[in-house]
Amino acid sequence: MKEGDLHDPFFLPLTEFVAQSRDRRFLYIVGKMLKLDWLNNRTLEDVTTILSLLLPSFACQCVENNDLVCLQEILDMMDVDAEDYDGNTVMHRACEKGITYIVKHLLSIGASCHMVNCSGFTPLHLAIKNKHIDVIKILNKEGATVILKPVQVGIELIKAVWLKDCKLLHAWYLAGADMNQDDYNGQTALHAAVEKRDKHMVSKLLEYGASPEHKNIWGKTAADEARMKNLHEILLLFNPPYPLK
Repeated sequence: MKEGDLHDPFFLPLTEFVAQSRDRRFLYIVGKMLKLDWLNNRTLEDVTTILSLLLPSFACQCVENNDLVCLQEILDMMDVDAEDYDGNTVMHRACEKGITYIVKHLLSIGASCHMVNCSGFTPLHLAIKNKHIDVIKILNKEGATVILKPVQVGIELIKAVWLKDCKLLHAWYLAGADMNQDDYNGQTALHAAVEKRDKHMVSKLLEYGASPEHKNIWGKTAADEARMKNLHEILLLFNPPYPLK
């Protein structure tokens, strides 16, 4: 659920979790939740089913609270890859928050880093979006991937250039993104950097393997664009340097 949405009454108690999970407020909230009318006259099977639906949300909240001790206790009672109502697993939440030691712990007990949530994001994608470099490096070793069409990756790279976000570009590079991936018009991040006259971003893209010879749908390369704009300093960055015509 997004902030501001009407809360599903079934999960209403979970919206109150704002404190450390092992403190007295946590116990009060749990007690209050267990006294709710929707648990009255339920069979043991019903209660077990309800608990299995709630535990992933409890576990994700433990990650939000950076509470590994409580998380371990809850994981003993559930599948480590169980999803909450948004399709997030504890691995999704740990990667989104960038909590390296929790990510390592989850991997050590067999958690998957390949699950896809309701928004189509894998844990790696969330780590990239939030620029958690250390988490990205860990997930790389596990063969984690981003479930995106190549053209969408190209669009994300171009966005990073337009935002002048070197750290985000670096995150995509570490995740194995092709720096020559283009958008629907054949434009690459390097085309965008030349258009923005961003010498620093051009330098970074070249360092990450971008080519100035990739043509867009109009047959223009990044080098062509630089020549047209008389960007001599940028042309000198290319290897070999490109002369002005």
